[in-house]
Amino acid sequence: MAEIDGELLGFRRDMHHRFLLGGVGVRAVRIERAGGTAGYAYISGEGHVGPLAIAPDADTKAVVATALRCALEDGPSRVSMIVSGAADAVMRAVLGLGFRIEDPYALMASRPFGNWGNYLPRTPGFL
Repeated sequence: MAEIDGELLGFRRDMHHRFLLGGVGVRAVRIERAGGTAGYAYISGEGHVGPLAIAPDADTKAVVATALRCALEDGPSRVSMIVSGAADAVMRAVLGLGFRIEDPYALMASRPFGNWGNYLPRTPGFL
């Protein structure tokens, strides 16, 4: 996870991962491809997916589909995630599955950071 975070965000999120892994009702899923890591996702018992990180060379649609399948295993009444507008491949995939935009957010920063096309946060507060 640290390697993917470094590639996508420019820094590691070790404390963030320890916090999430210590939480009740959240599980982490490592998504693999050909023996390597394609991404990771945290999934709550209520069906919220995030953070979700997709390795730069991975198949975005396949990683998202795997994370959603894992979220559905727990039988939630709904599945949710926060998708950045920069994550156009993710947005196309989830809109095609029937997801809809409920709460739009805007991230403002004095300088660019992160690859928001491959990283979906858990909540806006975790940015």
